[in-house]
Amino acid sequence: MEIGACPSPQRLLACLRLLFLLLFLGPSRPGTAEEVVLLDSKESQAELGWTALPSNGWEEISGVDENDRPIRTYQVCNVLEPNQNNWLQTGWIGRRGGQRIFIELKFTLRDCSSIPGVAGSCKETFNLYYTEAEAEAGAGVEGEGNGGAGLGGSLSESRQRKVATIAADESFTQGDLGERKMKLNVEVREIGPLSRDGFHLAFQDVGACVALVSVRVYYKQCLATVQNLAAFPDTVAEAAFSSLVEVTGTCVAHSEGEPGRPPPRMHCSADGEWLVPVGRCSCSAGFQEREESCEACPPGFYKVSPRRPLCSPCPEHSSALANASTLCVCQDSYSRSPADPPSASCTRPPSAPRDLVYRLSRSTLLLRWSPPEDSGGRSDVTYTVLCQRCPEDGPGAGQGQGFGQGPGGSGGACESCGPSVSFVPRQTGLRERTVTLLNLLPHSHYTVRVAALNGVSGLGAVGTTYAQVTVSTGLAVSSGVPEIHPDRVEPKSVSLSWEEPGFPGAPGTNNTEYEIQYFEKGQREQTYATVRTGAPAVTVNNLKPATLYVFQIRAASPSLSPEVGNFTPSIEVETLVEAGSRARKQNPVVVAVIVAVAALLILGFGLSSLAIWKRQCGYGKGLGDGNDEELYFHFKVPTRRTYIDLENCADPMQALHLFAKELDSSSVSVHSIIGTGQFGDLCSGCLRLPGGRELLVAVHTLRDGASEKQKLRFLAAAWALGQFDHSNIVRLEGVVTRGLTMMIVTEYMGNGALDDFLRRYDGQLTVSQLLGLLPGVASGMRYLSEMGYVHRGLAARHVLVSSSLDCKISGFGQGPQDQAEAVYTTLSGRSPVLWAAPETVQLGQFTSSSDVWSFGILMWEVMAFGERPYWDMSSQDVIKAIEDGFRLPAPRSCPSSLHQLMLHCWRKDPRERPRFTQIHNILCKMAEAPETPPSATLTCPRYVPDNLTCPRYVPDILTLTCPSSVDEWLEALNLDQYKDRFAAAGYDCLEAVAMMNLDDLFSLGIFPRAHRDILLSGIRMLRARVIELQGQGVQV
Repeated sequence: MEIGACPSPQRLLACLRLLFLLLFLGPSRPGTAEEVVLLDSKESQAELGWTALPSNGWEEISGVDENDRPIRTYQVCNVLEPNQNNWLQTGWIGRRGGQRIFIELKFTLRDCSSIPGVAGSCKETFNLYYTEAEAEAGAGVEGEGNGGAGLGGSLSESRQRKVATIAADESFTQGDLGERKMKLNVEVREIGPLSRDGFHLAFQDVGACVALVSVRVYYKQCLATVQNLAAFPDTVAEAAFSSLVEVTGTCVAHSEGEPGRPPPRMHCSADGEWLVPVGRCSCSAGFQEREESCEACPPGFYKVSPRRPLCSPCPEHSSALANASTLCVCQDSYSRSPADPPSASCTRPPSAPRDLVYRLSRSTLLLRWSPPEDSGGRSDVTYTVLCQRCPEDGPGAGQGQGFGQGPGGSGGACESCGPSVSFVPRQTGLRERTVTLLNLLPHSHYTVRVAALNGVSGLGAVGTTYAQVTVSTGLAVSSGVPEIHPDRVEPKSVSLSWEEPGFPGAPGTNNTEYEIQYFEKGQREQTYATVRTGAPAVTVNNLKPATLYVFQIRAASPSLSPEVGNFTPSIEVETLVEAGSRARKQNPVVVAVIVAVAALLILGFGLSSLAIWKRQCGYGKGLGDGNDEELYFHFKVPTRRTYIDLENCADPMQALHLFAKELDSSSVSVHSIIGTGQFGDLCSGCLRLPGGRELLVAVHTLRDGASEKQKLRFLAAAWALGQFDHSNIVRLEGVVTRGLTMMIVTEYMGNGALDDFLRRYDGQLTVSQLLGLLPGVASGMRYLSEMGYVHRGLAARHVLVSSSLDCKISGFGQGPQDQAEAVYTTLSGRSPVLWAAPETVQLGQFTSSSDVWSFGILMWEVMAFGERPYWDMSSQDVIKAIEDGFRLPAPRSCPSSLHQLMLHCWRKDPRERPRFTQIHNILCKMAEAPETPPSATLTCPRYVPDNLTCPRYVPDILTLTCPSSVDEWLEALNLDQYKDRFAAAGYDCLEAVAMMNLDDLFSLGIFPRAHRDILLSGIRMLRARVIELQGQGVQV
């Protein structure tokens, strides 16, 4: 009998059972990792025991699935009777923290149209309900028959919450049964949020033929996981679909969170998926990350910080023996500086400096050395100089070079040199490999050590090593020879004697020679003679009878240094008249004729020689007077050189080689660029001399593509230097004109330009040391002026300083036209106007007197430690102020006598300025005994208009003290009648007055021109003074 012909509900149920048994369910969906199953009817092999009401409604049956595993299911098929109300309720289901519960139903449903005679009573849907409960609510039944009217207990319809009406997507028919087609429906519904511990599900049949194959109830959660080295626990998803649950993670073993940041977090979505990770953990020091865990660094590796992801191999000269090392330990004799990172190699102290050499000059000791052979593996090598003064029986004099901790002598104990000895540029922290020691005591023994240090010196067991030299100073510069006395005077000889100067700590051991210079009075510039002796007495022979001679003497120590002391004050001695010569008379007419003829012959010969000389531009260095010869009983008439201008020569390039040596370009090597000039670069380099020795030099190169005019202007410096031969003028080594790059090679000056040197050691040099820089420059300028050469650009920036603090003039090569144009050009605050004399600015005149003016500015620069002359005043303000009589005030600590010399150099009339010979003599005396400047006095500059026409008395402000108020300032100008006007207008302080201009004076009602001129001049002076004092920090 076919199912379609079943006449009764019993037969329909039998058909439904048959369909179920024939149904292959296929692999049911197991609970995935993110689903927590609360109920799965397929998993129950015993009776489910759900509550059915009425009893003839839902029926529990047994069957097997496709794997022949027994399963329990419920079915109902009361389609022949109308008004069905059959209920089926599950047991109590604990929600176990779930908020959003999912219900998966698998069922089959018969198509009502395939059942004859049930058109009015058959349904194709059923209803799903749930009710919350704290505990399982029994299965008690209340009601009246199968109609379901009066359901009670937990099956009370009024207590149920409807979830949905379930309809089948596919229903089976009689034909499906015959063809064994299985049509299984799967529907998923959800409930929540829930407030009680559990709930019941209920299924209401209203007349369908349906079989519940399985009921699965679950909720979703985010499974425990590890991400970014943070562990996150199982987390139940929120009920709301759009809600995210933020979960804080816990760092795995041997890891830690990021400093200063919150711990790692992730968010659990409603679908049970982890989203939006924030932050991470890092493996601790000594551990590295591997597959979401942290493992210890193996031996030989280390990790110092959690910020590094992986362990690193130990740096050079270090090791790590244990697991999980955070730092590698340095090997014996190696250390790591506290400033070095743990990743740095271990290093050791350097060896001693090499090739320590010295040059002793009076009280100055210049040291040079080479880098240590072993730097210890570091680049931060510095040098420290240690100085000790030892007794006579201490270390012997001479070149002593070695290493060790002690002075190397067996005599008495040495003592520190003390603060009296100065070190230039400094004593410790030297990066340069040269140092100059100043103010050494005369006739003393010194042991000087040079130690090389680096960042690990003093940290390990390795001691500091030294290079050592022991020297003995000789004659002190200030130790002059006492007064000399003429013992015996003859017609052709004079005998002199003097007391031998004493030296501290070395009585009778002077080993000093004396140089006596003598000449006829008034003939010093034309002829003189010298004689040396080791005794404190001498007899000078071969003198002219009845002649007045001038004698000078100075001490020298040739065994120690070629330099000597200064000459004593001269004495005059007149030789006696030779016997018999008194009666001898000469005819004055004959004498006059002889003199006239000789003069004409000399003049004619001189003019002809000069013409030939200029035509050829021809003289060499050997033709001029070099250093004065040391003569004994012989007079010398030195020849004078005259500077030859390059423009006077027909072939400048050929003429250049008369004065400058042509060098092979292969003998010149350039090391590094140290500056940029007008025509190219200034470099440091080496000149290889015959024999293989190398000389450190400065190389001036001409840039590629220079024009012929630029080449000539470039070579003009070499042309000028080639004609000079003086110890205070930069020495020309040679030129390269035939190579690919044209070069001028000069001696190397280790301390660079004078202005930079002064600013670099601002406040570190004493007044006597500053004064000691000036005589050399004056000596060089005296030499230039005697040759007839005008520098035109004298300034501190054009003076170079050697490592032994010798000053030498540079900046040659510019012609008058170049300098005249430059006077009106301001470049980076170094306008030539600041150094130019008034006649140069107004008329373009360059003379030796204009160089004297510039030298006065240079002296001011030296005493002001390289400060810009006239501070920040503009060029026009400087020109106007100088015209009105303003002169620079004395810098701080400047001796008044030196400032007076400056003022003499700045006289408006060039004829009233001193000559360089006078300047040099004055500076030499100042350097011997520098004046101690007043400590708290402020000098007011002279500021008097030269062209002032005023009937009233104009005061010399130089004689007045600096004004402390506006009233005092007006009184100094003899214009105190304007006190009330200044006060009424609010000009109650000098700073405000310094900012006034001509319009401000008109606003005060000051109309007399003479009064305005006086006030304007005073305002300019006051402005300059205010600027100066503001720079010095002095309140006006």
